[in-house]
Amino acid sequence: MDPDAFDRLMLDSIAEEIAARDFYQEVSRRVQDSNVRAIFEQLAKDENQHRDILETFRFNPLARVEFESAPDFHVAEKEEEPPLSFAMTPKEAFQLAMKKEEQALQTYARLAEACRDAEVRHLYLQLAEMERGHKTRLEELFINAAYPEVW
Repeated sequence: MDPDAFDRLMLDSIAEEIAARDFYQEVSRRVQDSNVRAIFEQLAKDENQHRDILETFRFNPLARVEFESAPDFHVAEKEEEPPLSFAMTPKEAFQLAMKKEEQALQTYARLAEACRDAEVRHLYLQLAEMERGHKTRLEELFINAAYPEVW
């Protein structure tokens, strides 16, 4: 893969993680419920970790990026994205976050599908897998918050 193209791809992906972190930080500062605030603070920390992973890979492109394959429960696809509200419940916070991760996963999957370069395609697929793992984790949290009678 062309080094400049790789660097642009990494910078774009890092920018997406930073934007997600900034979004979660801003929401955490404005929400009223302390439990929801804690959820968004943790999500912001998670996005920082994702950014760190991508930055490490950006500066060490010889390392292989392989994310563990996560199951996809398809919960996010069945839920509507709730409007951002500073009075949202924990259920709505997880619902919003899992929808955001679903959108990130779909973006990387579409980029992989449109890519002709096998290396770049593989990288996009791995980034999609990273987002699938985040989405799955949030779907589990959403199910626990939305349907406590299940557990």
